[in-house]
Amino acid sequence: EGKAPLDEQFGLEPGAVTAGLAALLALAGIEFSYDESPKWLQNYLLFDISENTVRSETEQMGALQEQREKELEKHSQDEVYLQERQRNPGQVVTRLYGSMDAAKVRIEPRPNKGEEKEEHEDWRDMKVLCWYEVEAVSPAQRSVRQREKAAREQAVLRAKNMRYFCDITEADDFGKLLWATGCTVNADLSPELVFLGDGAVWIWNLVAQYYPNAVQIVDWYHAEEHLEGVALAAFTESTERTIWLESVTQSLWDGQVEDIIMACETLAPSCRKAEQAVTYFTNNSERMRYDKFRAAGYMIGSGTIESACKQIVTQRLKLPGAQWEVTGAVQTAKARAAWLSGLWETLCKQRSALPLAI
Repeated sequence: EGKAPLDEQFGLEPGAVTAGLAALLALAGIEFSYDESPKWLQNYLLFDISENTVRSETEQMGALQEQREKELEKHSQDEVYLQERQRNPGQVVTRLYGSMDAAKVRIEPRPNKGEEKEEHEDWRDMKVLCWYEVEAVSPAQRSVRQREKAAREQAVLRAKNMRYFCDITEADDFGKLLWATGCTVNADLSPELVFLGDGAVWIWNLVAQYYPNAVQIVDWYHAEEHLEGVALAAFTESTERTIWLESVTQSLWDGQVEDIIMACETLAPSCRKAEQAVTYFTNNSERMRYDKFRAAGYMIGSGTIESACKQIVTQRLKLPGAQWEVTGAVQTAKARAAWLSGLWETLCKQRSALPLAI
């Protein structure tokens, strides 16, 4: 029957997780596996936390981010909101970049009650989106690879102000997230919107649908790898292979995609890889005018979105022994994406408004 005024003031209850503790648990949950997180937390906080509590609080943060994204999608379809945004757009970036890619996540089959468990796991695509700006890297800060770029007369650029978003969903639904988050960074109002990606058809279909005026660039390194694959498949003699590869790589660098297509067509009758390359370079020819892109000062590598996939998916969802249900994978990834985007405090404020978790 006693009373604890200080506990009431700080919202402390037996067996409950306060908002402040919840944020710490979720930070551990987006960085470590759920079975390792309690060990780390015990040494840091000096008391025991269960694996399920860490999982629950991490997924709660992801659910809050998911809720925020649904609200953005709703606003992005609201005519009144869009009109007001046109009148008062706020900051509009002169040159804005967007990139999309996908990474595989292993989903553990979970049978419904009364059903037999499936024996095989399912690999699903976690689609990842990044909005960002770029800046020049000063000579003193350049890495060895960046110095090599500079020697090749290529601008040395790096991404900044990254905003990450992700989901396991079909391309059409991901397009809604692409448009909604684009509205928050005024992507459609930017004088120059540049999209970078690999040759995946779903990426360019979404870009054409939502941002038809955007500059579309296929990642230089993906295009170069296609040529390397053809060379390895078509030539057994190393000298001949090297001569062919150097020639077509130079053509690629100079934006002479037609020359590459002709070179691959010559090899196509006896090389399946070359036949596939003809289709790839034909479909993406206008996205490979690297001479024009370099002259305009555009970034031509999609390392930013590849890094995003590694940070969000590989480094967390693909930890040894990791097994996921779709909801848990998505919410954990969304929480991690929010942290990497600098949006964590926004989620913490939303979490503070919720009742204590028991």
